[in-house]
Amino acid sequence: MAGPRPATDGVPPPIPTPDQRLRVFVSSTMEELAAERRAVRGAVTRMRLTPVLFELGARAHPPRDLYRAYLAQSDVFVGVYGERYGWVGPGMAVSGLEDEYDLSAGKPRLLYVRRSAPGRDARLTDLIARIQAESGASTTPFDDPAQLGELVADDLAVLLSERFADPAPPRPGLSAGWLPTPATPLVDRQAERAQVTGLLSDPAVRLVTLTGPGGTGKTRLALAAAERLVGERDAVWWIDLAPLRDPGEVPVAVAAALGVTAEGRRPLLDLVAERLAGLRALLVVDNAEQVVDAAPLAPPLLARCPHTQLLVTSRTVLGLHGEYDVPLGPLGLPDAGETRLDRIRTAPAVELFAARAQRADPSFAVTDANAVAVAEVVRRLDGLPLAVELAAARVRTLPPAVLLRRLGRALDLRGADVDTPDRQRTLRDTIAWSHDLLGEPERRLLARLSVCAGGWTLETAEAVGAVDDDLDVLDTLSSLVAHSLVTSGDGGAGEPRFRMLELVRAFAAERLRERGEEEATRQRLAEHLAGVAAAAGAGLSGPERRLWLTRLEAEAADLQAALGWAVAADRAELAVRLTAPISRWLWARGLLPDLAELAERTARLPSAARLPPDLAGQLLWARAASRVALGRVAEAVPLLEQLVADARARDDSWLLGHGLNGLAMTLPPGDPQLAPTLDAAVAALHASGDTWSVAFAELFRGAVAVLAGEVAEATRIHREALDLARGLDDDQLAATLGDQLGLDALLVGDLPEATARLTEAGVLHRRVHDLEGLAYCLDGLAGLCLARGEPVRAARLSGAAEAARTELRVAVWPPLRPLAQQLCDAIRAALGSEEDRRQRAAGAAAGPWAVLDEALAALGP
Repeated sequence: MAGPRPATDGVPPPIPTPDQRLRVFVSSTMEELAAERRAVRGAVTRMRLTPVLFELGARAHPPRDLYRAYLAQSDVFVGVYGERYGWVGPGMAVSGLEDEYDLSAGKPRLLYVRRSAPGRDARLTDLIARIQAESGASTTPFDDPAQLGELVADDLAVLLSERFADPAPPRPGLSAGWLPTPATPLVDRQAERAQVTGLLSDPAVRLVTLTGPGGTGKTRLALAAAERLVGERDAVWWIDLAPLRDPGEVPVAVAAALGVTAEGRRPLLDLVAERLAGLRALLVVDNAEQVVDAAPLAPPLLARCPHTQLLVTSRTVLGLHGEYDVPLGPLGLPDAGETRLDRIRTAPAVELFAARAQRADPSFAVTDANAVAVAEVVRRLDGLPLAVELAAARVRTLPPAVLLRRLGRALDLRGADVDTPDRQRTLRDTIAWSHDLLGEPERRLLARLSVCAGGWTLETAEAVGAVDDDLDVLDTLSSLVAHSLVTSGDGGAGEPRFRMLELVRAFAAERLRERGEEEATRQRLAEHLAGVAAAAGAGLSGPERRLWLTRLEAEAADLQAALGWAVAADRAELAVRLTAPISRWLWARGLLPDLAELAERTARLPSAARLPPDLAGQLLWARAASRVALGRVAEAVPLLEQLVADARARDDSWLLGHGLNGLAMTLPPGDPQLAPTLDAAVAALHASGDTWSVAFAELFRGAVAVLAGEVAEATRIHREALDLARGLDDDQLAATLGDQLGLDALLVGDLPEATARLTEAGVLHRRVHDLEGLAYCLDGLAGLCLARGEPVRAARLSGAAEAARTELRVAVWPPLRPLAQQLCDAIRAALGSEEDRRQRAAGAAAGPWAVLDEALAALGP
């Protein structure tokens, strides 16, 4: 099956007997990787090869002598590595696992590393790093035994074709097929490689194009896919079009790569077609984007060569009938905020960073000390392989933490390898190469869309980009997608949402400044988003609430940027229009402190004096409510009094209701005006027709009833408000009211009801990522635990609640402060001051979400 072995020193190889088959030695720890060893044995056996596995047991020879003898008689070495380093025998400096690897030098090696290995032995980590740093040795990650078996079978098939089979003699008039030898191993991309090879395994598929932005690794993936197919083709040729600029030179390059010489005046591609006719050939055409006008030459060639296929890499699709486009995106990234070393290490972008960094500094490894910085570096670089490699090449002089601080100049990161193509020396060169291939309309729209930090809809693209009569935004945007400078994804409700990689956006932003259009473009975006905010404000109270929440989350970065621009540009009216309709969404996202500062800055703008009365009132309310929420109650009183007077004068029931609600929260507990003021607020908000605001005001009206000892009345009010919140499908408000109902139940000693209410509220807070609301839930859970005789857990919960408020820079709402203080005093009395401080600090250190999980687990289902 393996084909004849090559002769050595002119002596012909012996003729093997029929029972002799290629031996594949499998090296791994035994008990830990028993399932993986069975999978590899099965893969080898299915290939009709002989698996050689050393197993412990009664033998006439020492184990070390046995595995060395087995290995010496084997033809291929397969190494599988999980968590354990293996046993180090007497008199040995390394384990049998490492010894087997060292003894396999000179044999073909197939090496596999389990992706998830949180408890990996440090010595095994060092061995894997050494393997990856050594020339000619690369590792393939795997997730489970089944996947490992498939990988081994595929790799053995390629190995047999490449290393052991005699190459087919070249056809007359053709050079021998060839593929360049990659300088580095392929990182990740198993799914994409399988997709490409799967397509090309179908004879009906004639043309596959790998597309993607510059620097995504299209060339490396095409090479890896072609390597897998060598054994299934009569020949595979590599054709590099990068040096070309004239589409008319493409036939010459193709003919030269295949060894076809000119014959008189006959077209070169006719000669190529004659030579390829009848052959099962694969032509791998690299870097076609700058000569894409030559694409129409492909269909006639394929028509005359029914068994020939094309695999093309290009930053833009060719636009040919029958073309299969395989878009290649960035490498996978660690989750945002991830801190676990094993999860960071196994992210593909981090694997590439580590592999490239080890070429620059063989001692480099991703460790607990640098993992978070490495994760943030690759995230900031969007997981773009070229960008990751250029950054990792600097680790000898710029450790990851220092590198992270310098990423503002990422476009100018320069490659250290002298053989790097000019177009990939820097990220700026790579993106400029694609930019230079665009027409003027595409360049213009790309520059304008750079103001959209969080992506954009087609509607936004038209608002930002359609200022020229000759610019068709839809067609131009489609062209940018085809050139892989813009990507398209699902924006919700079936509407596409577009974005650029951050590095592309940085390059495009430079072009926008060069055009002198930045201020005008940012103004168009801000005006458009003000319209989106107005529509969202209405939509948040309707049946499409969840769609609007999704849209606002997608627009969050641009809304904040537009608000900052409007304030800096002295556009007070625009700043209020951007925020007032969606104030409750902004509050739920924990943006209150930042918005409070911007509201104060807006009020000081010269243009604020010219605000229309309704917008002036909304700005006044935002300033007053922010001061109350941040604990600056005394500063809020004059603003609230002015707000109430203005709202009454203009008969604005909405602002009047919120003004009265705010004034009530500035009154001390027990003030005789407290309940009447809140009742008037609720009545005014009922008149405004804003159901959400009614429920919000009733939340505090119920809290005041609790302070007055009217718990039954408080429960009635809170249940009524909860029904309103559920009718609005507002999980954040429903969770906050659930917290209050839990407190109501707790105050009357109904611990099962309190447990049910607070558990449900905690789940909702997590669902909507509501950190401020979670703080109140933790307070309620602390009271519950104290009532259950668990003061230590109560202190942890209370400490975590305080940490959440500190993170958000908010205070307890005034009507709830007496209850919060009573809770803290009761916990301190139960534990003593010193233990109380210690447990509160422990809860704060663990974090609010972790402490919530602890409490819910302790309370049971």
